[in-house]
Amino acid sequence: MNQTQLSQDAALQILADVSQIITTSHNADETLQQTSKMIAERMRVDACAIYAYDAQENQLRLKSTIGLVPEAIDAVTMRPDEGLTGLVLQESRPLQVLEMHRHPRFKLFPNIGEGVYQSFLGVPLLIYRRAIGVLTVHTFKRRSFSENEERLMTTIASQIAGLVSKALLIKELDSNTSVGFSRPAPQTHTLQGQGVAEGVGLGKALVLEQGSMEEPVRMSPWSIHEENKAFRTALDQTIKDVLGLIDRLSGLVSPDEAAIFHAHIMFMEDSAFQEKIEGYIGQGNSAAWAIYQVIHEYLIAFNNIEDSYLREKSQDLKDVGIRLLHHLGHSFGEITDKEGILVAKQVLPSDIARIDSTKIKGIITSSGGVVSHAAILARSLLIPAICVSEASLHEIHEGDMLAVDAGDGSIVIRPSEETIEDFSALLVAQDRHRSQLERFRTLPCLTRDGERVNILANVALESETLQLKHFGAEGIGLYRSEIYFLSLDSYPSLENQCETYRKIIERVPNDFPVVIRTLDLGADKAAPYMGFQKEDNPFLGFRAIRRQLKHPAVLKTQIKAILLASEGRENVRLLFPMITDLQEVKSVKGIYEECRQELIEEGYHAPQLKIGVMFEVPAAIFISHKMMPEIDFCSIGSNDLTQYVLAVDRNNTNVSNIYDPLHPAVLQMIKHLVKNCAEVNMPLELCGEMASDPDGSVILVGLGLRQLSMSASLIPLVKERTSMFTLSDAEEIADFALHEAASAMDVRQKIARFHRR
Repeated sequence: MNQTQLSQDAALQILADVSQIITTSHNADETLQQTSKMIAERMRVDACAIYAYDAQENQLRLKSTIGLVPEAIDAVTMRPDEGLTGLVLQESRPLQVLEMHRHPRFKLFPNIGEGVYQSFLGVPLLIYRRAIGVLTVHTFKRRSFSENEERLMTTIASQIAGLVSKALLIKELDSNTSVGFSRPAPQTHTLQGQGVAEGVGLGKALVLEQGSMEEPVRMSPWSIHEENKAFRTALDQTIKDVLGLIDRLSGLVSPDEAAIFHAHIMFMEDSAFQEKIEGYIGQGNSAAWAIYQVIHEYLIAFNNIEDSYLREKSQDLKDVGIRLLHHLGHSFGEITDKEGILVAKQVLPSDIARIDSTKIKGIITSSGGVVSHAAILARSLLIPAICVSEASLHEIHEGDMLAVDAGDGSIVIRPSEETIEDFSALLVAQDRHRSQLERFRTLPCLTRDGERVNILANVALESETLQLKHFGAEGIGLYRSEIYFLSLDSYPSLENQCETYRKIIERVPNDFPVVIRTLDLGADKAAPYMGFQKEDNPFLGFRAIRRQLKHPAVLKTQIKAILLASEGRENVRLLFPMITDLQEVKSVKGIYEECRQELIEEGYHAPQLKIGVMFEVPAAIFISHKMMPEIDFCSIGSNDLTQYVLAVDRNNTNVSNIYDPLHPAVLQMIKHLVKNCAEVNMPLELCGEMASDPDGSVILVGLGLRQLSMSASLIPLVKERTSMFTLSDAEEIADFALHEAASAMDVRQKIARFHRR
């Protein structure tokens, strides 16, 4: 018996290559054929085939193959009650047969060439637990496929199932046999992008013609006084417009999302912003050109910042510029009142605010990432949004029927009737799931057998604190203080910092924690005024606490501001990032005590805060037991920890597929810290995307964590997922991950099997 085994590294590479094929190909047949060829070669099988199920005809149709008769593609069909492939579809589960001819369901299809093969493995292509096709492999000799190989096939099937469901396979399946059409139907094809606001949508394309930031005429025929007056009038009218948008959004989104537009007003009311514009007008330039020039200068400064979170905020400034220019006679772009999917090169926050959310079924744009304010508003209004390349955007025309799935970033242009039916069903399921999630907002996070997990929120902006109660957060597990610094033109004063921190702290009840992390800045994440030098590898460079210890003045001012803002509160905690060794802990504690003593000597009441370390450097975890006597709590920064353990820059598309916090090596590292904390009864929390990953949250509970911090909007989803598992389920999954799994794929497959029980 041939027992060809596949290594875990080889399996991971296959998955990565399948993903690459899917995301780079724009032709359905080519994509499926390449996938079949690659599976056959890498799994060392003699044949591979992919079948699509046409529910209308109740037929499985061969769509691609290596090893079977090529002419059978699109020509050979079978009913679900015929053959082994049909059995896989009927039962919606994997099927492995050592000797095909001996199986009672074996049926020889003479035109397909299966008769020469002995062994068979088939797995269903599932979308929302509904089989829409089958992936099969065959071998000439008897071969028993391992459990790992079966899991690999199941994972590959899940990768290509989305492709099938979105009209790459379920499209005009009868095109080869139908007659009477006077002309062929418009070609269905799929675009691939990045989902920035989750959900599915269905509707006709509404292409938005927008206002622009093109350079206006520079010289003015009017006096400086008249141009200044025109600028002031435009400024007043734009502020009035923005206040109107805030009022319009009231009741549609949370106060936090509506408060996004307060940032627009702050831009316009900033004295430095106004003075720069008036300075250019004073040189004889037109008001329109002066506005354009100042906005352009700010945009250049924003775009030079490598931190994606802050860089996306440049869209707010551009929004302000377009609005100001509109009131000086420049084109603005009208928002349609039709129903459909909005398509535009750029969708600004004000565009989102102006649309009728009951009519817009989706948004497609070629700019603006996950953290842009436009994306935040789209998520709040429950409008799916996808960002694609500009070239892809040009493939969409006014009136095209579109089906969008922001979950995997796919857009089907001119979908088939079958695909439209699929998406209609997905929309019903989506509405049902959103209704179910609503009840979890105010419930505690409990496993199915009642084990309690504390769920906190990550916060970057003051306005985000308004979300805490709405989504049921039990405090702030991480306040990213650096975002406040990055939004400024210079280091904030002690007084300004104190005021900002106090506003954050006062939004949280005294019995819920507020964890404030000191500046986590590096060359990849810094404003121009900070003086960071460019580094070849900023993630491993002169950043965070390393820089603060070399230049403690900024750190001391920040610590003093946090101490002053914490007066009268007992729930504030101070967290230091990127600690590597014990000496760094002692050094930052020394600075903290020095700051506290100086404030006391100046007559202030400086409370004693709890001090914590963010464990994201592997070396720190290995010596964490030596740090425990010096600190009051521990926090795991799972994003950076995963990068450092796996030696992967998750922003590098060449290797980002390797990045997965559920890798057993990362989980081993986390378990090591959990064990050390448990031995001395040390409080421990985890912040990062892993906490809000439904799979990640379950395994973290199994590893022993009882406090997780995440984006507030994801809290109901994590509560729902946690409620599906018992504590013993979670612990069994964690034990498997620590002692048996060899890859993140193994761990996720294990969780999926539990979920299907």
